[in-house]
Order: sequence, then structure tokens, then C-alpha cells
Amino acid sequence: MLRYLPMAPFAGALLLVACTGGNDPVADNAVAPPDGLVGDASATGLAAPANSAAAEAVRQAALPVADGGLSWTLNEADHVALFGPPRGEPAISIQCLAAGNKKRLAFTRNLAAPVGATGTLSFTGNGAAASVPAMRDGTQGFWRADVPSGDMARDVARTFGGQGAVNVTVGGTPPLVVPAGPAARAIFAECLGA
Repeated sequence: MLRYLPMAPFAGALLLVACTGGNDPVADNAVAPPDGLVGDASATGLAAPANSAAAEAVRQAALPVADGGLSWTLNEADHVALFGPPRGEPAISIQCLAAGNKKRLAFTRNLAAPVGATGTLSFTGNGAAASVPAMRDGTQGFWRADVPSGDMARDVARTFGGQGAVNVTVGGTPPLVVPAGPAARAIFAECLGA
């Protein structure tokens, strides 16, 4: 009998846990998530988003861009898309430049860059992200990135490929949120042949 005595506290605790009931891991007042949640299309039987990136992309696409009266304009003669006020200095421009049979994209973010500054011009939107090296433009003093038509340029074009907004940042400056408009896509198509 003495050899079973050390097991008595363990057996008592086990009995206490078994008798309390309600040991279900789901709270009594829990509710199922709504059926309209976005998730991974290949995942079946899930009641919550399985792919938060897809859910965020849908949420972003549903939000209107706070453009403050700014819009895209296309200057076909100069092969440039400008985002800014109707008659004023653009906030950003995307230009297709050609030298012989070689084309390149020139991005100009119209914010003053310090002398000798280098940085990264980053684009995030429509489920894609891209970054290109940028530096101070010697003539205007703005941030500028020249990108040959290739993989890097196609990565930037993907950020403009949907209907959602594109977040443009460079060198610690305030971000610029632009819609992925047809004028910008026209310049990408011209330069990248897509």
C-alpha cells in the first residue's frame, strides 16, 4: 500500500481534470468567420484566410486611391507618363527612352535629392514589389532611375499590372501612392513590348 501512496496526488489531479468538463479548446461563445473571407484558392475547407497576401491584395484593390486631384497623363510625343496635378509639376514620371534599337525606362521622382545621393526607388503594389537603383539627376536635382528593358523593368511593370494602388518610395522620403493607370501601362508596353 505504501508504494501506491506517492501516486495518489497524481491520480487525484487526473480525476479532477476529467470531472470538470468543458475541456473543449473552442470557447463556448465562439462564432464561425464569415464565408466571404478571401483565402488561398487551392485550400479547401478553411474558414479563415489561408493566404494573407491574397487577402491584402483584394483589400487594397477595393480601396480608392487618395489622389488629391492628381492623375496620370500620357505625352505620346515624348513617350512619357506623368502623375501629378493637371497643370503643374508631376510627382513622378515614367519615360521610355530609345537609343538605336535599345530601350530603357527612366523614372523620375520629383523630390529633391542631396548632392551625390544614391538610393533605391521601390515600387509595391498589385501583389508585386520591385526596387531599382536611383541617384540624383544632375540637371534637375531630383531622384532618377534608368533601367534597361529587361527583368528589372518587367518587375516594376508587374507592380502596375493590376487595378490597385502602387506605393513608390525612395531614399527615406515620404511615400507616394499612385493608381496603376493606363498611361503608365502604355509606357511599359512601349518599352517592354508587352
